[in-house]
Amino acid sequence: MKKHALIILLFTSFSLFSQTGYNFKKKIFGQTLDQITLITNDADSTFYIDDLLFKMYVADSSVSDFELAMAYYGFVLQPEYNPDKFIGLELKVMTNNDNHNWVTAKKLADSLLNNYPTCLIGHVELSYAYNSLQDTTKAANQRRIYERLCNMILQSGDGSSFETAYIITGFKDIEVLTQFSRVQIKKRKTKRKKNSTYEIVTVFKNFKEIDIYFDTSLLTEFRR
Repeated sequence: MKKHALIILLFTSFSLFSQTGYNFKKKIFGQTLDQITLITNDADSTFYIDDLLFKMYVADSSVSDFELAMAYYGFVLQPEYNPDKFIGLELKVMTNNDNHNWVTAKKLADSLLNNYPTCLIGHVELSYAYNSLQDTTKAANQRRIYERLCNMILQSGDGSSFETAYIITGFKDIEVLTQFSRVQIKKRKTKRKKNSTYEIVTVFKNFKEIDIYFDTSLLTEFRR
């Protein structure tokens, strides 16, 4: 109880001093970007980004969805985050896996995740490479990481509208999340609304076509 009280007090204090320096105004798991900035950049905080990223790689039941959210969304606030920088490396990893060059794919995926630890497609492709190389233990660990992240991201909204769109931080997250949800993309389009950007994908689910909304504003906000 004491730990929970301290956390509530911590967030209350941050709320009082939070700024409004970002264009992205939605709350993520109840927190503004300013609040996430304060807690993830504070080395004395329970939610310091380095500690959160370590917990993300543990990905067991002792790590809460809130901690995963602060790691995933908090990483966009770090200088290393650049949604454009690693697109080429992501494609190389995928191509090598597709061509059965699994040793090379694993090496490239390791490099990708060392620089971009919250990259969903990186964890997916590394799991695939490990599995293809018969290292089932490491493959299962990577799968556990991206499945936990997917489940967490799918709690950031319900995907049914602009207002409740799933909030993502990577270009390939949409493909991973739709595959994880066992739906296939039929078509997609980009929309801009009130300084926010969205990808709307049409999928076939429950014998009918539906639109799923993804908020890509964080990619735009922190493009360098």
